[in-house]
Amino acid sequence: MVQVVEIKTKRQFYKMQNRWNKILNKSQDNNIFLTWEKMAPSVNNLEKSTTLKILCAIEGKKLLGIAPFRKSRRSLKGRFTYNVIEPLTNGNTDYAGIILAGQEKQCLSKILEYLFSQGDWDLFYLPDLPQPSLGLKLIKDLHESLPRFNIEPGWICPYLPIPDSKEKLIANINPKFRKELKRRLRKLEKEHGKVELKPYYELGSIEETMEILFKLHKKRWGSKGQHGSFANPKARNMALETAKFFAKKDWLRLYFLTVNDTPVAAELDLEYENKLHGHLCGFDPNYSKYGVGNLLMLKVLEECVNKGIYEYDFMQGAESYKFDWTSKYRQSMNVRFANKKISSKLISSILKILNKSDFCKQRIFPTFQRLIRNETYFFLNR
Repeated sequence: MVQVVEIKTKRQFYKMQNRWNKILNKSQDNNIFLTWEKMAPSVNNLEKSTTLKILCAIEGKKLLGIAPFRKSRRSLKGRFTYNVIEPLTNGNTDYAGIILAGQEKQCLSKILEYLFSQGDWDLFYLPDLPQPSLGLKLIKDLHESLPRFNIEPGWICPYLPIPDSKEKLIANINPKFRKELKRRLRKLEKEHGKVELKPYYELGSIEETMEILFKLHKKRWGSKGQHGSFANPKARNMALETAKFFAKKDWLRLYFLTVNDTPVAAELDLEYENKLHGHLCGFDPNYSKYGVGNLLMLKVLEECVNKGIYEYDFMQGAESYKFDWTSKYRQSMNVRFANKKISSKLISSILKILNKSDFCKQRIFPTFQRLIRNETYFFLNR
């Protein structure tokens, strides 16, 4: 008989380290964003308003499923507070999900049944489920036994199948764009010198090279009058901690485009199960006229061919530069529930109104603007 056990402490989480990835490897939704290493920095940096709520489905001593959740405390204009169940890494990941590896439908049903039997939360938000997602399919299959829920379209996620040769890779690029890449590379080499692709370990330690990435990222966004993702020291520390965990598993791919050994563009990628995920990037705006971001991308894709990578995932966002490389994309999905409590339904209705009313966002409730833009906001229709 399948039962649900709740993990509430860091100590319990660390005891699961060896078992976590073993069950993930058996799951249909096996991806790097559900690994123990991806969860660990979020566990280590829980905010005061957040508690662990990792639900494990077990049969006897056999682990069959893991729902990596957390419970976060929110407030409406500082007066009315409510609790949200959300992914453990929400706000620090591009994809989420539930790990199921055996008796999948029964396990998910038991996990949700356990969750809905509790009254300590108001809203349940499971965003960024990649397509295809077994968890999403099973939630749809279980709709008759579940409380009313909504499934909404999420981020557009472009991706590029990698051919088996560089010639095919180049041939698949739009001719006009291909010609421009060659022109800019020649111009960069002529005016500044030798251009190379270098992995981080050829330039220094993880700490040193991540700092280079942060600086290039800051320069890029600073040229647009924005602060970028790493203006906050906590965000930098989280990114560095995650990079260290991934480096230990040989999943970290931090590449630099160098000109005469000086980094002018950086790209932090993650390699897992023969697939490369484009995670973070930055470049020196002084070299923007050469399109150094695209030149770095070209060299990274050539490296994918060399290594036999089958797909490059551009991840969340439909930025135009991604579609210079590919026309293919998937769309992630967001699932949300409100608890059966009257107060939970009322909060849900209020947040719906806030999300739909542009006037409320900008004038009546200006303090909600940051919350609405935040990825953890459960009604954000991305």
